[in-house]
Amino acid sequence: MSGRLWMVGGIFAVLALLPLWKLVGVQLRDTGGLAERGIEQRMREVDLPPERGTIYDRNGTELAISMPRTVVGVDRVVLTALGVTTAGQIRDFANALGAAIERDPVEIDQKIAAAKESDRFVKLYDDVDPDVATAARRTLAKEKRTITQPSGATATETTTATLADAVALQARSERVHPAGESALRIIGTMGADGPGPGAGVERVYNKALSGTNGKVMVERGVSGQTITGAENVTRKAEPGSDVQLTLDRTMQYEAERILANGTANARAGSGIAVIGRPTTGELLAVAGVEKDDESGAMKLATSPSAFSDAYQAGSVFKLVTVSAAIEAGLVGPDTVFSVPDHIQVKDRTFSDHDPHPVEAMSARQIVAESSNVGTIMIAQQLGKQKLYEALKSFGFGSKTGIETPSESKGVLPPIDKWTDPDLAASAIGTHQAATPIQLWSAYNVIANGGRYVAPRLVDATIDPAGNRLPVAETPPRPVISPSTSAQVSTALRAVVEEGTGKQWDLPGFPVAAKTGTSRMVSPQRVDKKDGYRWADGNYHYVTTFTGFFPVDNPQVSITVMLQDTPVGSSGSLTAGPIFSDLSRLAIRELGIAPTATTASTPGAGAAPTTVPTTPGAGADRPLRAAPATAGAAVAATGADQTTIVSASPNRGLTGSTPAASGSTTTTTVPRNGSGTVGSVASDDG
Repeated sequence: MSGRLWMVGGIFAVLALLPLWKLVGVQLRDTGGLAERGIEQRMREVDLPPERGTIYDRNGTELAISMPRTVVGVDRVVLTALGVTTAGQIRDFANALGAAIERDPVEIDQKIAAAKESDRFVKLYDDVDPDVATAARRTLAKEKRTITQPSGATATETTTATLADAVALQARSERVHPAGESALRIIGTMGADGPGPGAGVERVYNKALSGTNGKVMVERGVSGQTITGAENVTRKAEPGSDVQLTLDRTMQYEAERILANGTANARAGSGIAVIGRPTTGELLAVAGVEKDDESGAMKLATSPSAFSDAYQAGSVFKLVTVSAAIEAGLVGPDTVFSVPDHIQVKDRTFSDHDPHPVEAMSARQIVAESSNVGTIMIAQQLGKQKLYEALKSFGFGSKTGIETPSESKGVLPPIDKWTDPDLAASAIGTHQAATPIQLWSAYNVIANGGRYVAPRLVDATIDPAGNRLPVAETPPRPVISPSTSAQVSTALRAVVEEGTGKQWDLPGFPVAAKTGTSRMVSPQRVDKKDGYRWADGNYHYVTTFTGFFPVDNPQVSITVMLQDTPVGSSGSLTAGPIFSDLSRLAIRELGIAPTATTASTPGAGAAPTTVPTTPGAGADRPLRAAPATAGAAVAATGADQTTIVSASPNRGLTGSTPAASGSTTTTTVPRNGSGTVGSVASDDG
């Protein structure tokens, strides 16, 4: 019995010693491991954001840059642990922090007081200068305090902390646009989560601009606060590449001013202008303006409408009809037609703008005077299939590939749906719809001797090491022969010499161009028999003037399109003055020399037959980068008198606008890309 008692007692003794043995073992063997695990629990790896690349214009002038900013917040839990709990103590802390970061202490006090005591991050500001934020933490780190916090069920841990430990800093960057809202719809804006769906170059080149995150290890104290000065960069952030555009900041700025004033003078609702080099496809300025609903003043457009919106632009499409017929050998510039003032095609009647008796007109005259009936007669010889193929070849119905996510491909109904009236409507530009950039590119075919050159907005990227990497260009493709191009060029020249655009020729810089005027479908059907008549009882128009110069050696091409112009409007009267002023702007900024003689092959891209009279002038002359004075290059539009109202960025387009096929039948035009705006019924001019 006694032996059994001894055995039981021994077992209890061993059990009693086990906790002590474990404690001794921990103290002797596991001290280093536990300390290491404790440090690991305090250390945390966080992202170190890179610097976003800069977007430049063609001359290296900044259009979009990233400025470093710091988000400043307060950890209420740490603040309480530091003994800052009463209203007076919080006020004193707010005074100290406000003085350090140069912000209103009353506002800081209110934000902290409104937060819960359990909030680990109370955001105060997101735009503090990084140097100011860092200096503020150093200032607040001078006052040390002892904090005792629980570290287990019964144990506590004591550490030293400062007021700086209650301040949380987060690095961020702010996208800044030195040119303000100029070109902003093309560049795009940045939100909290990066560029939005339609944010232009910022989105298309987001990967290149973004760079690569780095990593930094931070240590947290017992209360969870980041320990100041304990940061350790484990991987450096790689900055993003820069992007250089083909745009010129000066030309963009002044084009917006000229367009705004000209659109206001025309009493139009909105306007678009495209300026560029036909030989390279480089876009030098792409402007858009619209009327502010509240003030009635012109403001910069809220969408990249030159790329995103398609219009049935009327007579400017006659270029394709005549080009295709000459290319097919069916007509020549001097082929004569007996042209009445109207023509019946099945159940539809098409007419010229002004009544006239049957008139003998050459193909050149048909283009110069913008005869709807004459153009339809040419198209009837050409046929549906060839006209459709020509429209496709000139780039209509397809995206140009320009560097924007908002580009529309326009509207080109499939050929198997075409009727005979649709052929007539397509010939005069009231069956299909195109974006202004598509029209600009199509007219460049004539300027380039029959070759299609894709438009370009981005010239190159520049990596962090400074290496310039040109963006690959789309190879030019033939559309028509140089001979056909030259013949069409003479017809476009006749438009300005003797036709609908004759008042807008430039002495020394011969222009080849085409005008266009089309009715717009009423947004609300108020007349059962006439879908073009608006609620005010009038017609509203889209008016266009597009062309290039000098005709013997094209260096600049310009497209101007105005929307919702009033009764009496025409492409020549409303868009023509803007084209003229933009031409003068381009001549000055590009240093284009006047033409002394005319080349033997107009529009075929021939070299000039004389040496430029202005030393140093020519296509390779550097463009000026700084915005010019407001009153420079002002002619008919008086651009120095217009103030452009700022617009909200990236407003989306919604809904759809109907358009018509032919002169009496309305057809719905669906939206493509960011939207399609319809116009109808070519009135010519």
